[in-house]
Amino acid sequence: MIYRIAGVNVNTSHERILQLLIDCSERVRQSVIDANHATMGESVGMGADGESTSRIDQIAEQAALDCFDTADISGNVLSEEVGFVDRGSPITFILDPIDSTSNATVAIPAVHDKTPPSIPDLHTSQMVGFPYFAFSVAAMIDHQLVAACVRNLPTGDVFTAVVNQGAAFNSAPISTASIERLSDAWVALIRPSGEEGLRRVSTILTGAKRVRITGCSALDIALIASGGIHGLVNPNAHRPPNSGEKVVDYAGAQLILHEAGGRITDTEGNPLPIDHDVARLTPVLAAATPALHDELVRSIHPS
Repeated sequence: MIYRIAGVNVNTSHERILQLLIDCSERVRQSVIDANHATMGESVGMGADGESTSRIDQIAEQAALDCFDTADISGNVLSEEVGFVDRGSPITFILDPIDSTSNATVAIPAVHDKTPPSIPDLHTSQMVGFPYFAFSVAAMIDHQLVAACVRNLPTGDVFTAVVNQGAAFNSAPISTASIERLSDAWVALIRPSGEEGLRRVSTILTGAKRVRITGCSALDIALIASGGIHGLVNPNAHRPPNSGEKVVDYAGAQLILHEAGGRITDTEGNPLPIDHDVARLTPVLAAATPALHDELVRSIHPS
């Protein structure tokens, strides 16, 4: 496919775009490995999403921006920290530099008290914190997601997708599991934030085969795509107001799950918004199959 960027025709096939996303994800991972782990949790300002920016967010985002700045494919950037960077391109890269900053910055004093060279002895991934956080990025053209990459930063594993070409895990094709009933499903949850959330999620807590709360929605959705789990539910219904996912949280994983055969919507069953508003919060519900999706929607709307 050919797009005109700054007056020049550039061949920007979806496969080339995906390779750029993969390259940037590896650059981000290396920047986090090389960071001063003892200071990664420090607040360094306020992001475009209205929330505090940690040093690890800043480091990861700058690595991604540097990658896109030097790439031969020009694109706008929508990121959790800097917001929308308009470069006059038909391509927009939607990225979350660190999905689950809280997991990445959990204090581990035995590691923080040591110098970086000693870290591999304690943590083979060369990272600290709870080892479940990710870099997530999607490319959008004409309001359509065309390529996506979610990299598990502690392990280096990478989930990818190209529109109409399927999804992959470390380059091997993946698809969702054929789980259609809640009683057979492993379901990840966003933690209920109050009594209403607990009421809405009670059927899942008692009816699912297994329940997990991990704190990283991008990886949870990607794991649904690969068959590792079967559903993700945020039961909080916008109360309190910060109970939801942003477009940067789910854009990359959304395409991966769609290409793997799963379904993802808001908790009412409506399509997720894909736009430039990094502050908008939408409670997400994802599932391996349409039948399981519909049962999860019914489960959090008790009569």
